[in-house]
Amino acid sequence: MQKIDNFLSISLQFLIYLLPVAFTFGNLSINILILLVSIAGIIYFRSKLFDWNNKYLILLILAFFLIILFSSSYRILNDGMDKDWIKSILFLRYLTFLIIISCLVKYNKINLNFLFMSCFLITLLISLDILIQYIFGKNILGFDPISISKEIKYFTGIFREELIAGGFILMFSVIGIFALPQLIKNQKKSLLIFLFFLMSCLFFVSIIFSGNRMPALMFLIFLFLFLILVKLKKYKLQLMGLVLIIIIINSLIVFKNEQIYKRLEIFKKAPNPIIIINELQKEYPNLKKYENSGKHFFNLPEFNTTKNFTFYSFVTGHQTLYITSIDLFLDNPLLGRGIKSFRNDCSKKIHLPNRICESHPHNFILEILNDVGIIGLVLISVPVLVLLFICYKEYLKGEKRKNNISNWIYLGIILSTLIHFFPFKSTGSFFSTFNAGYTFLIIGILIGLNEIRIKNEK
Repeated sequence: MQKIDNFLSISLQFLIYLLPVAFTFGNLSINILILLVSIAGIIYFRSKLFDWNNKYLILLILAFFLIILFSSSYRILNDGMDKDWIKSILFLRYLTFLIIISCLVKYNKINLNFLFMSCFLITLLISLDILIQYIFGKNILGFDPISISKEIKYFTGIFREELIAGGFILMFSVIGIFALPQLIKNQKKSLLIFLFFLMSCLFFVSIIFSGNRMPALMFLIFLFLFLILVKLKKYKLQLMGLVLIIIIINSLIVFKNEQIYKRLEIFKKAPNPIIIINELQKEYPNLKKYENSGKHFFNLPEFNTTKNFTFYSFVTGHQTLYITSIDLFLDNPLLGRGIKSFRNDCSKKIHLPNRICESHPHNFILEILNDVGIIGLVLISVPVLVLLFICYKEYLKGEKRKNNISNWIYLGIILSTLIHFFPFKSTGSFFSTFNAGYTFLIIGILIGLNEIRIKNEK
């Protein structure tokens, strides 16, 4: 039995360190890796999976998964069986994954420094690949950039047709960059600060070249949050100066490149909360007869004759998506409509002006509200906020903390969580394999760190 446990322990470590690589190969590889981690973890930890120092946080997260099941099942009672219901059951795999990750951290069965190094190396390779593609017209595998038009190109590197390179770099760089202190241990702080500057420039530039707007903005926010939270008081001025230089360098790149400038200029037309609120307050009684018809407002006879109608420029579509999403949420505010419900129900609203259908609302908060309502949002938000607060308190303790986990690990997890859950950013689907895998990885690490804290305080 001991040999089997040793094999499982080594296998689990290898799989976790391989996780950032799995994300580069797509959903199938992520799902296979999560499945292997879950199976190996269940066999290895056995009864320890149910042994928690802080049961309340685990119960809240468990309740979140149960709400997904309940709201999706309740949808069947009202609207009949739909193909997305099974996804609420399959989504439970992330609960198992989260528990396994937290146990690995809690029982010191993985070296978080190695995980951070894995994130750093894969992000470095992806970033360099995008720069090569931008400079030479092809990446290291010979792939061309994606041309949307003569003026707009996405430099996607190995991701080819998938426009996720910028999002990938953002997600794994805000963790991976904190591997630098471990890679240059016992060296001068000035060298660490220089490497932080160099890598930040590289990651930021590659995100900009990828063409993904929101990751570029979020990386900028990451730099500011880093300046606010980092404890290196002696080097604050140096860090502020370097962050300013990073911003200046990337601003010059944006303004000198017309194609990139046009892509980022669209931030001027970001969704306006006042417009969204005003639109949601409007009533269109003459369009009531088209409710649930699936007919789009622009195809109705009443188009251009509807009172109070104001057409808002589509631009990126986020504003109309948010209007549609909030409108649907208000119909079922407590429990939502079930997992992946937006793409099924948005057609019920398109008879109204400034509504649109997409696969998801492109915002984590709005998607959670749509699918599992206010209750679901509270059940996932409260544990995350509590864990962030506890983790930051542990970070501030520094050397007084009763464990051998680096302060940089704490700071990396705190910042990655803040950036990932930033409420105002446009995103992919919260319930997608890519985002869910990353989400419950970092929450699992947070839970594991909290369990270590409680165990050491006993």
